This record gives sequence, C-alpha cells and structure tokens, in this order.
Amino acid sequence: MRRDPLIIGAGPAGTAAAITLARAGCCPIMIERASGPTDKVCGDFLSIDAIRRAQALGVDPASLGAAPIRYVRLIHRERVAQAALPFPAMGLSRRGFDAALLRHAQSVGAILRGGQTVRQLAREVAPPAAAPSANAALARVPLATSRLATTFPATAPVAGAPEAFAVLRAGRLDPAAATCQANAPPAAAPGQWTARTADQTAFSADTVFLATGKHDLRDLPRPRTDRGAVGMKMYFALAPDAARMLGDAIELTLFPGGYAGMQPVENGQAVLCIAIQRQALLRHGGTWATLLVRIQQHSRRFSALLAGARALLARPLAIAGVPYGYRSDALAAPGLFRLGDQAAVIPSLTGDGMAIALHSGASAAEAWLAGADSTAYHRALARTLRRQMRLAGLLHHACMTGSVQAAITQAAALFPALLHQAANRTRLASPQAPSGQPTGA
Repeated sequence: MRRDPLIIGAGPAGTAAAITLARAGCCPIMIERASGPTDKVCGDFLSIDAIRRAQALGVDPASLGAAPIRYVRLIHRERVAQAALPFPAMGLSRRGFDAALLRHAQSVGAILRGGQTVRQLAREVAPPAAAPSANAALARVPLATSRLATTFPATAPVAGAPEAFAVLRAGRLDPAAATCQANAPPAAAPGQWTARTADQTAFSADTVFLATGKHDLRDLPRPRTDRGAVGMKMYFALAPDAARMLGDAIELTLFPGGYAGMQPVENGQAVLCIAIQRQALLRHGGTWATLLVRIQQHSRRFSALLAGARALLARPLAIAGVPYGYRSDALAAPGLFRLGDQAAVIPSLTGDGMAIALHSGASAAEAWLAGADSTAYHRALARTLRRQMRLAGLLHHACMTGSVQAAITQAAALFPALLHQAANRTRLASPQAPSGQPTGA
C-alpha cells in the first residue's frame, strides 16, 4: 500500500500539489509553519501562465480583485523605456492569493496542519521496528484516511483541518469522521521519510513534497553563497498623482547593485519589491530607509512614485541569501520532490516565480500519481525550465551590474520590442485557458 505524500509548505506550490492529489482521490496532509494568512517576499506578479494554472486548479485571480497589468517600464536615472506586455497579467498580494489556494485545497479534501514548523526531515532506509513511547502523553494514531502515519499529543486537534478529517476521541481518530477511503495504490519503494515539528509531532511518509519556498530546512538546505541576493518588500498606499503615474504597469528601476519593481495589486494598493546584492545594500547604508533614499536620489521618477506614499506594513519583509538561478539536482533523494523555490529560483525581475510554483506542484503530484520517481520528475522539470532560467539569469546579472544598466535601458527605449521579447522568453509555456474562464485581458 502506497501512502499519500506528505507536503511540507502550503504556499502556491504546496497547495497546487495538494489540489491535484485530492482531485485524484488522495487525502494529502500539508504542514504549514504559518497559522494564518501572511505576507511573503515577492510573488505578487501573475503572468498569463500563472493565471491559467491558477484557474485550472480552481482559483481565478480576477475574482480576488487582482489589478490588471498591461505595460512594463524599465527605468535608469531619468530614462524610461516602455512596452506593452505580450500577455495579460495581474497584480495580487501573496496574502490574498495563498489564502484562496489554501481554502480551495481544503475544500477538495486536503488536510492542513497550520502553525507547525518542521525542524527535522530525514530518510531512514531501513527504519527500526516501532517501540512503545516512554511519554504517556503521546499516542501513535494511524491516519487511515490519509494513508499517512502520524504521532501527536493525544489531546491535540489537527489545526485548520475540516472536522470530518480530524475528530479525535481519547487519542483515536473517530471512524465516523473519516470521509476519505484508503484505496491502496501500488506498493511504494523501500525507505521512509520522517518529519518532526517543533512540538515533536512526527509524520512518516514514503514520499515528501518539499514546498517551503525561500526558507530552507536545516537538513536539506539549498546551496548558498555570499553572492546571494537580498530580497525586500513593502506595500504602499500611493498618493493619487503617483497612482496615476504608475497606472496599469510594472516599473523596474535599476540602481547600482540592484533593481526595484513596483506594480499595482488589489484594493488600489501598490507593492515594491527590491532585489539587491548584499554588498551593495551595505554600501547604501544597510537599512530599508537608507536604501529607499539612495534609490530616490538615483531616479527622480522613483522619488515621485513614493512622494506622499504611506507604508502599509509595520516593517519591510526581507530575506537574505536568495540563490537566484538555483535549480535542484536531478539526482534527488528517493521519495523527495522539491517544489517551487525549492526546485528552482528564477530571478524576480521575470515575474514568473508563481507560474513555476504552480507548475512544479501540479507536475510533482501528476508524476507521483503516474508512478514516476523523484529523479524523473526533477529531470523533466529541469528540461522545462532550462531555456527561461538561462535567459533570466543573464538578464538578472545585467540588471544588477551598474556599468551596463544605462546601456540596457537605452537599448530598450530605442527598441521596445526587446522588452516584449524578454518578457515572452522568460515564461513557462502557457496552458490553455480553462473552458469559460477569462484570461485577465
């Protein structure tokens, strides 16, 4: 009997996998460290490939109030290059998008363990026979409805899960609450993964979908170097004149050592995401406040956009050591499927991270359902992403390099088709729109 995969992370990649598995009759469990909707660094731009993948999963960004984005602007000092995007796009906060995907995943049968941080993840090739626990407060409760073995405090509820999946009585799952049947798929390969959370809850599964985004697990880190970029983000309520200036465009402002992207999102708000080299951040004062001042000194247009703006978060979101250009090794550990940013980190300036997250999550689930192993999945994903990742890496390096930023912007101003082509060639192949769904145009 093959047990359902354990999904660590309930962002776009994790929920895409969960929805795909649940639609196939599985009852996947998602472990998510956040206990409720949260803001996350980057990911507010949805291109047509992301929009259609979300619609195929059952979530329509337009219905969530996503702001239409029709133009792209590249800015360096006082020079502005503009082109129409070659596809419909939208701006939607990660808080809103992630929450909608998670609600839908639960509605189709996925189980959420919210507020649980995985501290350890290890694979035992030949797991020892189970021994009785010395802690009487713990009970070994097999979740037959999810085909996933779990150990947890006997009195603890399953956080965030529908009652039909998580009614516990005296440390046992109430059979009357079980609505998912354990139809045994083909036998799994030997070996077992064990994930242990901060409260010592242990989950065992033959297969793990690792979807923790830009946050690594201690046991399975992605390669990091001092060259990794720093990502920062803030939401703003723009002044009326600035909001009209931004309009339905995404603006990428180049400055020494980095770039700053501003775009509209839902509810008339705007989001500013900055990618900057670590050493450049230190040269610019090392803080969010000093960095904004330096960028405003570099570009009067950027300064005008922030004139009278009101920050909507108490402090900016930030993450260091972002390994732009990373792709996971095709020779993955047996039973470990990396999704989203754990599989590949495309530079933020492309705006295709959400499409890759949704694609990788659904593809991993489809591969597992078809009986493919993790190596086959990673090889297929690498082939799919190779071309766009290569070009995205070149563009990212150029836009981070002060000595060529002026030339790039001038070329784009003289030949707007360059922006059009760059946007097109850094996309995943877009799936067909689901029947009856708008494309966001």
